[in-house]
Amino acid sequence: MKTKITLLLLFIGSTILAQNSNTALLKQKLDSLSQHNSLVGFGVAIYNKEKVLYMDGFGLSDKENKTPYTINTVQKIASISKLFLGVSLMKAQELNLLNLDDPINKYLPFPLVNKRISTSNITIRQLAAHTSGLKKNQKYDLKALYFPTKLAKIKQEMPFGVKKLMMNIFVKMVNNNKPTSLQAYLYKIYNPKGEWYSKLHFSKNKAGEKEVYSNQGASFLALIIEKASGMTYADFVRKHILTPLKMNNSGFDFEMDNNTINKASLYHNNVKIPNDFKLILYPAGGFETNIANFSKFMVAMARGFSNGNSILTKKSCTEMAKLPVDKKRSHAVLWETYESSTVGHQGDIAGVTTYAYYNRNQDKGYIFFTNTAGKKENYKEMQSVINTLKEFYSKFDTK
Repeated sequence: MKTKITLLLLFIGSTILAQNSNTALLKQKLDSLSQHNSLVGFGVAIYNKEKVLYMDGFGLSDKENKTPYTINTVQKIASISKLFLGVSLMKAQELNLLNLDDPINKYLPFPLVNKRISTSNITIRQLAAHTSGLKKNQKYDLKALYFPTKLAKIKQEMPFGVKKLMMNIFVKMVNNNKPTSLQAYLYKIYNPKGEWYSKLHFSKNKAGEKEVYSNQGASFLALIIEKASGMTYADFVRKHILTPLKMNNSGFDFEMDNNTINKASLYHNNVKIPNDFKLILYPAGGFETNIANFSKFMVAMARGFSNGNSILTKKSCTEMAKLPVDKKRSHAVLWETYESSTVGHQGDIAGVTTYAYYNRNQDKGYIFFTNTAGKKENYKEMQSVINTLKEFYSKFDTK
């Protein structure tokens, strides 16, 4: 008996030593990448359905003040915000507040109709799968950015004169944007009486025929949840996701007090931009959180795909990330879904790049947030970090 206990203790001890060694080696590699790339700061995590296996921050949350980027550094997460939207839709369906196959005009404050085709009956599921017939409209994505602190004209030298010119055109455009409500903003674009309305905002494809990514389409889903639940979308997310998971330092940009949180400065094309900007299309990209908080969400979702969790049943999780039959499509209910059994999302907005994915077969996932965006080399360097995280998947015990 003593021999068995001794062997067990030796096994446990050797496992802990191996884990500590792998953690130290991963940190060393990520430190090296941080010191030899152009990313100002970044946070990472590796997790499975049971726990976070590794998380850390590297580089700086503010370059000028030499403030370290840590797991508690808060920043926008751009389109990864849509993961909360997908979970909220499934929760609303579980509560019998709506059905994904309901027509959207049963809930919207004004009808959304594609007048380029003879029949236009869009469902919630089609809107959530980006197959509603709405076109991708980057012009109005930019119009949805509101900077309370105005952007300064770019004066310093940049690698190419054209890039500097384009940045200053961007600066002029967003500085003219005005704050407005989500409903009023979408009304301007998609209601025939709206000042920006055009039939050309829609394609000639019937709903369900073709996937075209749309931030506006995703944001309509928040209005549907509000009508179905009688709550603001932000309150719905807080009640059903943030509070149960104790994500105390997370929320939408208009909820967050910059004076009470450790918030990252943002850098786009090497230019520091104000980090207090608001996204009118906030359900599609305006969520703010940190690695420590967001890891709780992704661990919970990993558990949900396997067994269900405190937020959703396994059935809802499965439906939310069901692999599309059409291989040209990648979205089920807002979650990207791939044949490799990987689910998640990525995000990119002014000064922000984020990735969050989970492989259900491997029971491993990674999170990557950075306060840097805009340059081609940034994305190659980000991929090096992500590849390093994946390299260590097999080195961490899944138990």
